[in-house]
Amino acid sequence: MHIFNIIIFSFTFFISIVICAQSQELDRSMFKSSSMVSLEVAKKEIKQVYLDSGQTKTLHCGCFFDKQKQVYPNSCDITPSKYPISDKKIILKWVHAMPLSAFADSMNCWNQLICTKSDGSMFKGANCCGTISPKFKSMESDMHNLIPSFDWSMGTDNNSSKSISFGGVEEYKMCSNEGVISNDPTGKARGNLARAYFYMSFLYRIHIQDRLEEKLRMWHFEDPPDKMDEIRNSLIEQVQGNRNPFIDHPEVVERVRDF
Repeated sequence: MHIFNIIIFSFTFFISIVICAQSQELDRSMFKSSSMVSLEVAKKEIKQVYLDSGQTKTLHCGCFFDKQKQVYPNSCDITPSKYPISDKKIILKWVHAMPLSAFADSMNCWNQLICTKSDGSMFKGANCCGTISPKFKSMESDMHNLIPSFDWSMGTDNNSSKSISFGGVEEYKMCSNEGVISNDPTGKARGNLARAYFYMSFLYRIHIQDRLEEKLRMWHFEDPPDKMDEIRNSLIEQVQGNRNPFIDHPEVVERVRDF
């Protein structure tokens, strides 16, 4: 009986250790701060990162772009779903995977008229936050959250054209795969977006709504990091001095109970 009790105790202790290990919270020391504080500099650097890594396509629709930042939408992996693309020159732009409205929504400078122009008028939003908030400048210019995109310039019935601007995860809404239009980004983009969200959330302590977090967790594991993600991660580290640990160690997402 004594031996039996020892066995039971040992087994229980082992199970407790396993459970504790699995529920261990993610160590914040894995996450270093970014040294980047200028969005304009970040856009120039991230362009070079993509060129150096051989990633010369937009994330969602897979449209090729060149060194002059010209996008060629007629060579996209996924074609626009509703309208023909006009012949107007399209220029690459860099947008935030986690949009400004998500990571600045709780900041006073974003919501309240607390900044003053030279003429005495008050203003808020990105311009205000970029003027008075070092944290906002770091978040706004963090290259781990920048992805290549562009504004669709589409032909219309009267031969004029209109431009549709995208940010965050919006570009996919103009893409279709073999005629099928999805309510979500394509599979090859989902993991990239999820890890950008998780990185921003954990490093800058930004809350993600529960329903969105559940979807992002699913995307993260369905579309794990690939070689290009790893190269991009290393090249960004050379510029701003930090990495996205969710690319290096995808499994640690499970250590975060609530983003």
